[in-house]
Amino acid sequence: MLIRGGSDITKPLIIKSKTYNQIKKMVSPIYKGIIPNSNEIVTGLIFPEETILLSDVRKALKRINQDSEMKRVAVGYSFTIEAQQLLKEYNYNTFSISNFEWSEERYKEIKGGSS
Repeated sequence: MLIRGGSDITKPLIIKSKTYNQIKKMVSPIYKGIIPNSNEIVTGLIFPEETILLSDVRKALKRINQDSEMKRVAVGYSFTIEAQQLLKEYNYNTFSISNFEWSEERYKEIKGGSS
């Protein structure tokens, strides 16, 4: 995902104590329409612009404090069904451009086994 200022992230970016409006200023313009206009403070993850797999979410969750009582968000291009389920278990609201529901198995099958 292109972060405002021109840098392209290659691993999930942890966001701590940011408002939705601050997050909107951080991300590529294509995400601005799906993130609420709000000064509510949240914590969470911004993923690189690709399909996010369960393994990507597991790695990212290990890097962020899950004890916070703050509302949690995950922003990404597309999440597999399994990735969405894990984020839901950890009470994350997900914001994605693509609403296509990939299973991990189907995604890997189409991509030739690579992720």
